[in-house]
Formats: sequence, structure tokens, C-alpha cells
Amino acid sequence: MQTGAGAPAAKRKHRIKTLMNAWKILPLELALAGTVLAGPLQTAHIAADARWVLHLDVEALLDTSVGQALAREALDPKFAEAAVKLKRELDFDFDWRRIRSLTLYGAEYGGPERLRGVMLIDTDMDLAAGFEAALQKQAALGRAEDGDLQRLEDGPQPLYCIKEDLYVALQPDAPVVVGKARRTALKARSVLVGGAPNLNTAPGFAAFATANRDNFLLVAAEGFSDATPVPPKARVLKMAEGLRCTLGEAAGEVRASLALNAKSAETAQQMQQVVQGMLALMSLSQVENADLQKLIRGLRVGVNDRQLVLDLSLPAAEVAAKIIAEERRKSSLKQSAP
Repeated sequence: MQTGAGAPAAKRKHRIKTLMNAWKILPLELALAGTVLAGPLQTAHIAADARWVLHLDVEALLDTSVGQALAREALDPKFAEAAVKLKRELDFDFDWRRIRSLTLYGAEYGGPERLRGVMLIDTDMDLAAGFEAALQKQAALGRAEDGDLQRLEDGPQPLYCIKEDLYVALQPDAPVVVGKARRTALKARSVLVGGAPNLNTAPGFAAFATANRDNFLLVAAEGFSDATPVPPKARVLKMAEGLRCTLGEAAGEVRASLALNAKSAETAQQMQQVVQGMLALMSLSQVENADLQKLIRGLRVGVNDRQLVLDLSLPAAEVAAKIIAEERRKSSLKQSAP
């Protein structure tokens, strides 16, 4: 037990650490909630030079049986603890269901630029109030100048920095921008509110980065075959110029689709042969794996001119049941852990 002068110092250090953990939770929880929750993709919010986009749709997801199971079994319990901590430490009301959209995009693959993508979070939560409350508590603990959280820009469009490597830009009536580099965060903000060129000026990729109203996940990318290392088992990707992956639920089925753009119709046919060969090998080598055999049987592989398309449909009720069983299994293991 500490006594004397050491005790107040230790207590003060603990309060600082607790505060730091509280405000670090905020962007992380927004990101984690957003990775399964988001509104329709707004191509006008994406920079014109984007080469990859990941987007998820909260309204579509929560209208599905899979989304409802995921929210009830995994997300509500997970974010409840974070909400209590944020309320206690910052008096901030965190509710993941108020996160409307999440979009991640970038113009580079791998190398020194691998962390230069940005994340856009659309929410009506008052994040500025949360950050300002954290700054005030930080100042009260004597860390106004050297604390891990700093306000870099004031005014109606404040810019915050967390531990000198995470930048958060807030702007009225526009999504929150979160980036690992100040330059890319400010560039993303200029697309949202400064009139910088957006993806609508790049019609080729913008047209490819689309999904129908039943989809709650969209991933689109181009120019990756020469820019990123590809595992040998995924060598078919080296033959593609672009990809689009969607996931959704309709008519009682979970439907996944992967489209790969090839350089030519002949290349698309070659890609189809490679995929069919890989599926045959997997089926023969995993005879006892009932789940894998079911996936392979449900997968359809086809070619449309220069595009290879893989479609998979599974009963939504079965997918939801597996989500529920897995989440309850993990919860049981957690409760029984010493």
C-alpha cells in the first residue's frame, strides 16, 4: 500500500490513464460499430482518386434476420460496456444504433501508404461535445499541453489528434473523418465540405462500386493485382483488374456475390477454369467437412464477357442460427474462464 506523497501521485496517474482509455474508446467503438453498420454509399463523399472502397449499410442489415441476430447477440452486449464507461468518464451518451454509416476508402495499396486510407462515419451523436469534455478533464489533470488528446484546429470544423497518430475531423452536416495521417484526413474533409473532386468524376470506378438495395456490404477495388502481394492459393486475383463483392439478404436467403473484371474474355474463361479446379480439389480433400461441402454445392461460377462472377446463396435462418450459437458459445467460454 502506498502512503505519503506517493499515494496522491499514483491516484492522479491512475485517473489520467482512465481518462485516456475513455476517450480512446470513442473513435474505436465508432469504428467497430461501423464495421457492421452503415447507410447507403455516397460516391460524392469519396475522393476521386480512390482505388478501393469498403462500405456497410445499417438500415439494410438491421432489416435482415442475420442482422437482427448479430445485433441482439453480439453488438448490444459488446457496446453496452463501452457506453457505460464513456458516460461515467466523459458524460457522453454513446449509442451504436445512432451510427448511420461507415465507409473506408483509399488510393494506395500496401507499402508505406498502407495506413493512409480514411474512414467516414455518419452519426448524429455529438462527438465534439465528447472530445471537448475529454480535453477539459485532461486539463484538470494537468495535461492540457502534453496530453494524448489535442485539438489542432478550432472553429466549426475542429480537428483532433489522438496520440499523434490518429486524426479526427468534425464538420457540420457531414460524416466524421478518421485517418492515420493528417494530410489524408484533411484531404477527405475537403471532399466532404470543400468541393474537392469526388468519385462521381471517375465514372468507371464509381459505376463498379455500386450495390442494390438488398445488400448491406460492398467492397470494390481496382488496380490491386500489381500493387499487392497475392497468396498462391488466390492467384486468380492476379489475373483480375478489379473486383466487387456484395453481401445481402433477400427472399429468406443470404446472398454473396464476387465479380472479378479480367483483361479479356479469354482471361475470364481461364479464371473460371482455375476457380472450378480449386473448388474440385477442396471438395475432394475435405469430404468430412459438411459445412464446406454445402458451401461448394451452393456456389455458382459463371462468365459474362470479361467478368467472372461467383454467387453463393444460403438459407438466412441457418446463418442466423449459426451466429446465435457461436456468440452464445463464446459467451459461455468467457463466463467459465478463471
